[in-house]
Amino acid sequence: MADLARKRNEELARILHQLGWSPERLAREVSAMLPPGLAISSTAPYKWRDRGMVPRSPHDQTVCEVLSRTVGIAVTYEQLWGQMGGSRGAKVLSPRLLTDPWTADTAQTALREAGADAAPVRLTDLFRGDELEQAARHWASPPPEVTGGEGALRIAPEQLADLRLSYDSKQRLERAYGGGLILGPARAELAMVGKLLELGRYGEGLGRELYGAAGRLARLVGWASYDMGNDAAAQRAFVAALRAAHVSGDPRLGVSVVGCLAVQATYNSGGRGLDPVAMLSTALRAADEVLTPRERALQLGRIARAHGKKGEQISAEAVAERAFQVLDGEPDHVQEQADLEGMVGEGYLFLGEHEPARRLLTSAVDALSPERARARALLMVRLADSYRRTGEQEEADRIADEARLLAAGMQSGRVARALREFDAAVRAG
Repeated sequence: MADLARKRNEELARILHQLGWSPERLAREVSAMLPPGLAISSTAPYKWRDRGMVPRSPHDQTVCEVLSRTVGIAVTYEQLWGQMGGSRGAKVLSPRLLTDPWTADTAQTALREAGADAAPVRLTDLFRGDELEQAARHWASPPPEVTGGEGALRIAPEQLADLRLSYDSKQRLERAYGGGLILGPARAELAMVGKLLELGRYGEGLGRELYGAAGRLARLVGWASYDMGNDAAAQRAFVAALRAAHVSGDPRLGVSVVGCLAVQATYNSGGRGLDPVAMLSTALRAADEVLTPRERALQLGRIARAHGKKGEQISAEAVAERAFQVLDGEPDHVQEQADLEGMVGEGYLFLGEHEPARRLLTSAVDALSPERARARALLMVRLADSYRRTGEQEEADRIADEARLLAAGMQSGRVARALREFDAAVRAG
């Protein structure tokens, strides 16, 4: 719990008074809903009510559930704990997320917490690079036994098909309009799938497919969080997705999640001391035989861009050439080619090589479909910044204005931040 300056929780006090409950009664009701090892002391609710302290997960959400059932209307996390301040909330996921055994049970816990609408995780909660690299190696180990699956809810293949359709629609919306639009619904659906894993009846094969569906949703939650600038929350959702991918036995999903972590580490502080090139290269070697050419080219493009960020031009160009060769000959690969050109163009921009950067970025912007509006807007800002850096301000302003028009109403923190940074650089001269 966080014990900052004392601040009485008036909302919790009001609800307890309405129910005629003492703090001890609340403690008993909360403990009754939790496993014995998570029971709380009878004095804990006094600290929540009178000293402004906020319980850690899962106690924070359990209090909301207990009070919601008793009052008869929803009592939300924000209602109870949001007033206490952003730094007082519970972390989204357990600090032992990386070190707990990689079992189906711990994967369920990670997925459930990743789907919870809890308080924001702070940047100070980022994992260290060596911790993430260790987690990124686990997905390639043999999958654990699928435990559970003996609940009352019978899971059928039709439910899995519905989950795939729902995931595809959310991913399309995220790519067009930004992560902020789908983050809440994706979290809610991830929480629902967590309930199916917990309460469902399924065999091993269907269970592994269900973990795969949960892993893809957790990856989407992580990507949407990253797009909104919530790096630590994104990182934890990605690790939850890795755990689910491990249980599902799907190495292609595992590689894609490692790739998301590598993108985050390339652009932001997505892992303290994390080397995205080394981590993603290891993942590619572990799953090289099962990846499709398109999947392999995507991850190679991410590696090439990371080499560019590190100033390693020879390595960046060598990996980029390999990526284009892998993709060459694939039918109907216009969008994948545009993605690859965009990533390699960004790598050249990191290196200060503006001519190849502009050629590739322009080609990518022209080829990306309207459904990929968020990626197009971001690459347009990168292109505008290249012209700004070489003193061609009129062209830079023109492209930046086009990017602003495309991004109007878009809920993407990355695009908004890129535009702010461009404007600040222009003002600074």
